[in-house]
This record gives sequence, structure tokens and C-alpha cells, in this order.
Amino acid sequence: MPPTKAEIEAERQKDLKRNVEMTEHKEDLGDMCKRLGTNYEKGLTSAQVATLQEKWGPNQLTPPKETHICIKFILELTDFFSLLLWVGGILCFVGYGLQKSKDNLYLGIVLFFVVLATGIFSFVQNQKSDNLMKSFANMLPPKVLVLRDGEMSFEDAVKMVPGDIVEINAGDLVPADVRILECSDNLVVDNASLTGEAEPQKRKKECTHDDPLETQNLCFFGTQIPEGSCKGVVISTGDHTVMGRIATLAMATDNEQTPINKELENFIHIISGIAIFLGVTFLVVNAIRGVNWITNLVFMIGIIVANVPEGLITTVTVCLTLTANRMHTKMVLVKNLEGVETLGSTSCICSDKTGTLTQNIMTVAQIVYGGKDGFSIEDCESSFSKSGASYDVESESFKALCKCATLCNVAVFDEKSKFVTNEDNEFVLDSAGNRQPIDFFNLREQGDGSTIREVAWKPVGNASEAAMIKFVHPLSKDSDVDVNRALAPAETVIPFNSKNKYQVHVHVDATYNAEGTTISTKPDEILKNNQGNRMVYMKGAPERILARCDKQMVDGKITEMSEEDRKKIDDLNMKLAENGLRVLAFCQAELDIEKFPVGYDYKADPDGYCSPNFPIGDFNQKYDGPDKKHPNSDEGMVYVGMMALIDPPRPAVPPAVSKCKTAGIKVIMVTGDHPVTAQAIAYKVGILWSKTVGDMEKDNDRAGLSPGDEGYQDPETAQAIVVPGHEISIDMEEEKWDAILDHPQIVFARTSPQQKLVIVENCQRLGHIVAVTGDGVNDSPALKKADIGVAMGIMGSEVSKNAADMILLDDNFASIVAGVEEGRLIFDNLKKSICYTLTSNIPEISPFISQVLFDIPLPLSTILILGIDLGTDMVPAISMAYETAEADIMKRPPRNAKVDRLVTKKLIHLAYLQIGIMQAMSGFYVYMVVLNDYGFPPHVLAGLGGVDYWGLQPLYCRFKGGQYVNIGGEGMATPVGTVTQAMIDAMTVPADYQHHLGVLYQGPTKAYPLWDRGDGGYIIDCEFPVMNFKGKGGNDGYSARSDGANTKTSGQTTITAESIAALEQQLYFHYIPWRGRMSPFWENDWLSWSIDDEEAPGGQFGRDSTDDAFFSYGPVGIWSICLADPDMSEYSTSSEAASGEAIDQLDLADPQGFPGDLCDSSVTSISGGDGKVRMFKDAIFCNGDADQNAACGTVFDADLNMPSWQDSCGYSNIDYNALTYDATNRATPCANVASRMVQKEALHHAQGSYFISIIVVQWADLLICKTRWLSLRTQGMHNSVMNFGLFFETLLGAWLCYMPGFKDALGTRPIRFTHWLPGIPWSCLIFTYDEVRKYLMRTTSPEAIDAASGQVIRMKGWLERNTYY
Repeated sequence: MPPTKAEIEAERQKDLKRNVEMTEHKEDLGDMCKRLGTNYEKGLTSAQVATLQEKWGPNQLTPPKETHICIKFILELTDFFSLLLWVGGILCFVGYGLQKSKDNLYLGIVLFFVVLATGIFSFVQNQKSDNLMKSFANMLPPKVLVLRDGEMSFEDAVKMVPGDIVEINAGDLVPADVRILECSDNLVVDNASLTGEAEPQKRKKECTHDDPLETQNLCFFGTQIPEGSCKGVVISTGDHTVMGRIATLAMATDNEQTPINKELENFIHIISGIAIFLGVTFLVVNAIRGVNWITNLVFMIGIIVANVPEGLITTVTVCLTLTANRMHTKMVLVKNLEGVETLGSTSCICSDKTGTLTQNIMTVAQIVYGGKDGFSIEDCESSFSKSGASYDVESESFKALCKCATLCNVAVFDEKSKFVTNEDNEFVLDSAGNRQPIDFFNLREQGDGSTIREVAWKPVGNASEAAMIKFVHPLSKDSDVDVNRALAPAETVIPFNSKNKYQVHVHVDATYNAEGTTISTKPDEILKNNQGNRMVYMKGAPERILARCDKQMVDGKITEMSEEDRKKIDDLNMKLAENGLRVLAFCQAELDIEKFPVGYDYKADPDGYCSPNFPIGDFNQKYDGPDKKHPNSDEGMVYVGMMALIDPPRPAVPPAVSKCKTAGIKVIMVTGDHPVTAQAIAYKVGILWSKTVGDMEKDNDRAGLSPGDEGYQDPETAQAIVVPGHEISIDMEEEKWDAILDHPQIVFARTSPQQKLVIVENCQRLGHIVAVTGDGVNDSPALKKADIGVAMGIMGSEVSKNAADMILLDDNFASIVAGVEEGRLIFDNLKKSICYTLTSNIPEISPFISQVLFDIPLPLSTILILGIDLGTDMVPAISMAYETAEADIMKRPPRNAKVDRLVTKKLIHLAYLQIGIMQAMSGFYVYMVVLNDYGFPPHVLAGLGGVDYWGLQPLYCRFKGGQYVNIGGEGMATPVGTVTQAMIDAMTVPADYQHHLGVLYQGPTKAYPLWDRGDGGYIIDCEFPVMNFKGKGGNDGYSARSDGANTKTSGQTTITAESIAALEQQLYFHYIPWRGRMSPFWENDWLSWSIDDEEAPGGQFGRDSTDDAFFSYGPVGIWSICLADPDMSEYSTSSEAASGEAIDQLDLADPQGFPGDLCDSSVTSISGGDGKVRMFKDAIFCNGDADQNAACGTVFDADLNMPSWQDSCGYSNIDYNALTYDATNRATPCANVASRMVQKEALHHAQGSYFISIIVVQWADLLICKTRWLSLRTQGMHNSVMNFGLFFETLLGAWLCYMPGFKDALGTRPIRFTHWLPGIPWSCLIFTYDEVRKYLMRTTSPEAIDAASGQVIRMKGWLERNTYY
């Protein structure tokens, strides 16, 4: 069976991860010439080039496929969370189209806005142009000097092919992979972008190593030639080059999903799952209950909206952005916002060495010279030797060493760097016309607040020589490099070469300069006029220099060198080398003026001789060749000393690494540098602190110890290991990887780009969250693969910067640790923010659940839920991003991503089942207090919450005592009596009225429509009349609404005279509360409202109201079934919603007792007695109009549902003596809407107060979420943004309630000040509860500090295990 595409791609990626395998560097040049079809003397022909271009394609890297920007934007708007809100918004618009409810319209608009705003915000943040391939392309030079058809010419680099003969000079970029044919002796190549090596690498035409990256006869695409020149043959172009493989690998490497992204995805799935489950569950429940599908659908939307924290994604994004901005002040530039938290989750940092752990500045770390006590190692002032300088600047031997290092040196300081220059790089002059000097040193502040002293003057030349002049120059006034060189010009120079490994200069001795010589004197004049001895200065490899010396300088005096002295110096050299230092030795010789007079012709290779004609210590040297050694060169040299150089650690790195240990973060060094150098730096910065496997093996070998011998060190017990790159590969077994990575202290040296990637993958395989630092092209695959890639801002290549998620602007490892701290803090703060946000979910969803379970009026509207989630909660939730750490978060181990999730069961338990429950109780308490204040006590609410009743239909209640009053509060002259036992005994009331004792037995009148509890009166219970008539569809126009001959209800169901009579038989009467009359929202004109005028936005009345809206409210008049269908036989069993209590009233009704004897004597019941509503098909409309059916008569005239016919509506125009139709004046029907309007407004006030109560309890919630462990007293209230958030949410809540413009859109009302207060005790309860919980948690979970790592270890008590989120 052939392999699948996926298997082929997997194998291709695995092949890319293998180390570079090439044989071209070992191939015989003649064989290569034949294979490539080229000619080393004439190059390729034009015809060959054309053929090869067609075969190999252009010499450029293939760009990856890009996702179109529009697709990226659409993806931002269609994640799971967004789709949920999209569907909710669409359903809201559907609901609006069917019901014309503006609540649905507003809700749909808000949901759409939330999705769009969040999507746009995320899109803008994440739309970072992928410049990775473009930065690779920048490594290709535009033109290359190529030999074709026997002629040299400049050609476009993109047109090069294998077999081309190219010439590359100093400063050029290498245009392809090239095999060197011939080169200058000083050819070096800067491989830093490829291998990470800080020093330029020597190149020659001979193969020196089997590894293609180590051999010296190859130059690779994208590297640079700093010095020398070469001629070579192109062996690979484009994607086939080593750099092309790296580019392909970087492109093929998938970005890892960030931990915070995983956490948010997990959280969204949990919350959405709960929301959808509850929404669908109650959808089914309501369907069973008979709620119409439109209402049911909108209700389900409310459930989903209440569960989903719509502002969460925005809150998280803003919090991450704020943290990213804060990290920028610490010199960390965040490209991927989610990377902020990823850094905090990091459990392993794979750090490059050069430029990250070190300063990327070659520095003199230690020196050796002969002091009073002989030769010894002395420290220089650098971060490598923390004790500071220990040399004696007054020592003559020290001065001699410095002079040798100054004069045998060609590095110089750039003149432009010594003085102030403008943007055009021109000198800035002062008022006197002089240049303005710059101090030799300056202090640069790093991201962690520390400062690093660096040389402001920029050296030009070899890095080692530059380090020497930077060391010598500031020592004293007499050590000025430029002055010393100007006063002691060179007679001759023998440059350094890889064969001799030394450099020689012959200078005059400035002490013999002619009088009047200054630094301005020309060198030729000084050489001519100086009549003193000349000095030979030599530096080079220590073993080469020592072999040329037979004398030494000790304490300024020259003495003979014994074998013991030689061994001591050699031991010092070995000690320096073992510390990973690059050591250079110095020697000198004084030339007798008699033997070497002024004008002597100093030559490095005089005719007939193979050695110079002046002393260089050749007494032990033998030369191969026909020429003999010049006798003058045999004279021995005077050994002066050594300088040991290294790229020293950054001063802030050791404490940062130590902090990582304490924080439980494993720091692994992954470098392309030599293992010895890498190990030395690792010890200095603290990545290694115990013996390595290799060190133990060496110690055993030196002592001749075998396993079982006393003193034998078992390498398998070593905690530290240094792994050279040649020992690892993609094909290595996982067991070997596990054995290596199990060491707590690890250094990988001489690693290739592919190996860096494999190291990262294996760390991730073991469960680590891996951060990778890098600055070169070679780091780009690992940077992309890492959970968080960190590039260097100063020394980093564009490729590495584009591959990384964040950039260290100061190239300082310590800034990573500061980032880890910020990342841990933001994770903690996001947990707190989410906990704060989720607690309000319970008081938001419980109103919907309660409405279904108890059938109460909805305590909180969906639009107000959005007001909380997207309004009042936003700033407080975001303010958590500014919260400081509770304790030292860097003394605890990294979080376990499998256990310590962003949202845990404990967080859900605390937010939902503890704090959330208390918040919901507060909301319901306030809700009931407000409704009670406006005449609707809590015990009557159950069963009244049907969506087609509350605020739409008149309410009927049974009253125990109390009295009916007019609008002025005056009672009837003869108050309505109550049912007494005497009345039952006298049979003036039905015998079954025993349970009605003390109940008012008559209803209110139009003159006295309100009920007042008076002294001790109360409401027993309330019901809405059942809607048991469904009229014909359509309507006969607007005028038909007040037409007594109307026969249509636009297909809507409505209440009838019979359903009202059924309630009145059980002593339920029309209820308009006196408390409602005393409310701030009461309007007298509700008792007489013109149907031409809108009573509320989107309400029943007004010429703009729809027929559906008009007939869904209580009728302006009364429909009677019996008048149209006396025997009540035309009905169907309906599934329309109705409360069980109301249906019971229908079951108890006696039609023969209805007013006016309207029903046929054969009718004994208007209910089937089966718990269902009989929906009647025929009824006659009575409204007092002249056109009403004659059968209406005057039986209903006194009913409060009948309109008052007046010249103009309004309470002040009511004439209680003439309330019926006036045929002469054709007066206006004025409806009594007081009962339903008081219901509506009281509920809006209750909902607004519920909304405010959530704000009040969220005060406490915000304070308790400030800390997860500490007391608020310990943490303090120093977060000014949070303090503002408390003020903001309160002010916004008040603004939404009291600003007139929000009344219609949000349904808020200007609630009484006293209704702010009931939530305060609950807020205090929540705060006290949580402070006690945290106090008990702290006292039952003792802490201890681990002596080895400094980590805080806590013995978790029961409370912490079960409530610490």
C-alpha cells in the first residue's frame, strides 16, 4: 500500500530535522568538476546556465502559502464562542421579526456588536505580517561576481546555478553554498547567523572535518565574509542550500498552541456546554408546558446569554495587552499577546549562550604577568570574575604586558564614535568650533532595572584585539592607545596567520624619541630621528609563544626561564583554558641599535631565508623547505604574560538563573559554541553547579579508579551533563533522550539548527512548557516550535525576530525572568478576573430558572445581563491586570498545565455555588422588596410570571381586609364588607366560601379602583384571567380597535367575561395597588388612557402599534363567549400556556352564577376538568360603543376593563356619572391600563434594583477576588485602577438607571435610593465569608522553605485542597 500524503509529509519533516548530510566538501575537485559539468578556469557556458536554471529554478527560497487576509478576519469571527453569539443574535432578530419586541432587537444588535468588536480587536492584535520568508530573502546579495564563458561579470544572485564559479570579497554575503577553490590566507567567514559562533571562522581550500558545518572549505548561503577573499564553485542553490533547509524547516514547523489559548478554549467549551445544556433543557421544559415556540426560543437565548460571559474575551485580550505594555517597559517586546502568559507557564528555558547569557562583547577576563611573587593569574573587572580587578597597575611587568597588547595590535577606535555626531554622521562642533567628545564608558539601563557599563567608543578590527585595547585604554593617562601608537610607530608587521599562529610588530621605543616629538609628528620622522633600541612585540597561541622564549619578565626584571618556570606558566595557561577562556600570550625582545641600526630593513622572509631577519625566538623551530633559517631569528624572546578573553556573562544573568531555580524552572544552555567554553559560562551563570558526567570520568581516569574503588565517582549519579551535538540526532531513542533530559543541569554544545529543534520537541514531549531564546537564523525553527520563542532585539537577526513571539530589546536573559514573573502574575490575575466575572453568572441565570420553576415575573432582563457583562463588570475585571502579586510568585514551581487550569472545579464551585448563590439571594431579596413596596408581595408572585400575562393583562387578587380607595386615598362611603360566618350560615354567599372568611366579597369600582391594605389588610393570592378565546385572524383596520362590532383579534388569544367571572366567583377582583399609586412612576391618566396614544414604547396603543401587539394585551372592553355561543360548545383543546391555579378557577366556576345570565342553562362548566384550557372559537365584543352587539346590554358597564367614553381622555376629564358612549358627540374610548402598567413599571423597577444589587455585591466580589490567599488587609487597596473600577461600575449602574435615554432601550428606571440599600448586607456577608475562608485556609496550611531551591512548600489543608482556586 503506497504511503499517504500525511505520511510522506511527516517523513519529509523528519528528514529536515536530521543534521546536514553533504559529501561535496570531501569530493575530489576533479570529480566535482565533471559532475557539475563546469570548468574552474572558464566557468559555465551560457547554454549550460539556461539549462540548469530550468532544472534548478531561481536561486531563492520558496515562499509558503499564505492565508488571505479576508479569510483570517472571517476566522476571527467564527470561532466556537463567536458562533454561539452569532446564533443568539440571529434568533433575537427572528424573535423581533415575529413579536416586534424591541428588547429582542436591542439584544440582537448588542450581541452582533460584541462579536464584531471582539473579532476586530483580536484581528488587529494578531495581524502581524509574517515576514519570516522575507527576512530569509534579505540574506541574498543582489549582484554576484561570476565567471561565465571565460569572463568575469556581475550577475543577479537569483540567477545563479550549481557549477557557477564565483568570486567573493570582504564584506560580501555568500550567495549560495560554495566549495572553496582558492582563497587568501586571511579568509574568515561569519557563521553567527548559521551556527551561533561569535568569532569569525577560518576558511581554507582543504577539507578539515567530516562534518560539513565544521569543515573549513565550505561557505554557506546567507553568511558573510568579514575579511579576505575567495574563489569557489557553487554546489547548491535556493531551497537546496543549508540555509534553505533551515528556512523550509522553519516554515514547516507549526506554531504551538499557547497554554492560555488552550485554557480559554477549555473554559469556553465548559461555559458554552453549560449554557447550551441549560438552554436546550428549558426549551424542552417550556415546550412541554405549552409555551409558544417564539417565546420559548427567546427564553432560550436569555438562558445562553446569561451563562456566557460576553465580555470575557475582550477582558482577557485587554489584560494581556496591558501586561504586554508593562513588559515593554522592562525591555520585552511582545508580538503574540498570548505569549505573555505562556512565559509565566514556562517550566523549561532553552537559552542560547552568545548575546543572551553573555554580553556578546569579547572582554579581557583574566591576565597573567610576573609580579613580585612570580607569574600568577589576576582578575580583571568583568562579570566573569566577580571579585573585581586584582592586578597592580604600577607593576612594571603589568605595564610591559599592556604596552605589548597595545602595540602588537591593529584594532582601532572608530573616530566617529569618540565624538558627538548628527543624523548624517557628521561631527557636531561646539561654539569654539571644536568637536564634542564622548566619554569612554557609558551606563546602559536594562529591562530589569540593572545597569551595565559598556565602552561607548566603537572598536574596529578583530574582536580579540578590540578587547585588548578596551582593557588597556582606560587604565591611566599613560595607557592611551592612540598616543602610545603615535609615539611608537611600527618598523614592520607580520600579520597573524593560521600556520604560524602568532603576530609580530617591530616598534621604536618612545623613550628614545627626539626632543619635541609629539603625537602629531609624522611616523617617518619619528622612525628617522629615534636613535634608540627597537622593540619586537609578539602575541599568539600560548604554546607557540612560550616555545620561543628563554627569558621572562618578573617584577619588571628580565631573568632566565627555567624548566620549572616554563611548567608553571604552562599550568597557568591550562587552568585558564579549562575555564573556557581564549588565551593569548605576549613576549618581547629589545634590539640592539648597533646590530639593528636606524633604517634597518626588517623583513619577514628575506631572500634565501624562511624566517625573519630579526629575533622571534626561532631557536627551537625547524622549517620544512629548501630555504634556511635566518640566524637573527634564533635569538630568544622575553616572556611577558598572557591575556585570557571571553564573552563574559551579563551581570544580571546569575541572579536571574538563581531565580529560575527557585521558581522551579529548568534552564538549559543550547549553543553552537565549543563545549569547554559553554561549560565555563554555564558554571559562571549557575546553569551548572556540580560536577558533570565528563568531569567525573576525567577525575576517575586521572586517579586510575574503577567502579568499586574507594573515591570512584559514578558518572550515572552526576546531576550535570554537557552534551556535544555529535552525540544526538532525530533518530536517537526516546530512552536516551529521557536519560539526558532527566539531568537537572544540562548544556548542549556544538548543536546544529536541526538539533536545537529536536531538543525543544523532546522537552515538550516530557510535558515541559518550553521557552527558547535565540538570535541567529539557526534558531528560527526552534523559536517557532517552542511554546514561546524569544529573540534578541539588538544582536538578533531579522529571521529570528520574525520567528519569535517576543523580543528582548536589551538582549538580556534577566528580562526573560522578569517576563516569567509577569506571565505568572497575569495568569493569577486572569484567574481572579474570571472568578470575578463568573460569580455574576448565577444571579444572571437564576432569574430565568426561577421563572420556569416558579412561574414568577422575570427578575432580570437579558439586556440588563449584557449591561453587567459588557458594562459594569468590564473595568473592574480589567483592573485585575494591574493587581500586584500576593506573595513571591517566583518561589513556587511552575503550574502543572494538566491540573492547575485557568478555570478549575474549585473556581467554578466558589464562583457558582458559594459566592454566586449569595449574590443571587441578594438579587432576589431586593427584587421581592421592590415589588412588595409597589404592591406585589412575594407570596403572590408564583404563577404570575407567564410571558403572555405580566404587564399585559389586568391582575385579579383576593383581599383579606383592606379597602378600595380613589386616587386621593379616600375610601368608599360604605366600605365593601368581608365574608363572615353569618353570611355563610344565612346562605347569602355559597356554602363553600368557608375558606373565604374575612375576604372582601365585592370588587372595586371605577370611582374607587385602588386597593389599600389599610390596617392589617393583605393580599391572599392573585391570578390572571385565563385567555380562553382565540379570535379570527386579521383585523378590519385601526378604527376597528374601538369598534363595538369588531369580531377579529388578529389570531391572538384573549381573556373573556367568563374567565373573569370565574375568578370573581372565587372573590378575585381587579387589582390596582395603592402602593403603586404612591410610587414615583405612577400616572393618574392610566385610569383613562386614549388608545390613540402610546402608553409605553412598543406597547398596545398608538397608531404605530401592530395588530399583533394590540391584541396580545388585555382587550379595551370585554369579549363574552356566552353571548355568541350560549351553550359554549364551539371550542378546541388548546395547548396555550396557563397556570394551574387559573385552570382550577375555571374548573370551580358555575356559569349559571355569571352576571346577566348570559350562558345557557345547560352549561354547567367552562372547563373540561382535565387540566387543559378549552379554547373557544366564537365571542361577542362589548365595549360600550353604539355599534356593539345589542346582546351586550349594560351588564359589563361597571367593569374596570370597559373603556370610559369621554370627549378627551385623562383622569381629570373622567365623569363618573356618564361613562358610556355618547352617540351625539361620538366620544373617545379611554382605557383603564393602571393594573398592567403598575405591573410593568414595578417589574422594571424590580429588575433595575436587581441589576443594582448585583453591582453592590460585586463590590465585595471584586475585593475578595483581589487575593486568592492573603487577606485584603495584607494586600492593601493600592490598585488605583481597581479603586476607579469600584467607582466606575457604581457610576455606570446609576447612569444606566437614571439617564432618561436608557429607559426604553434597557428597561431601567430611576429606582429609589432606598432600593440600593438591601444589597449592602449581602455584600458584607460575602466579604466576611471569604475573609474567614482565607484566614482558615492560611492557618490550616503551614508553609516551609526548601533549603536547596528556596521554593515555598505548603502543606495543603482541607480548605486549600477544596477551595483554593
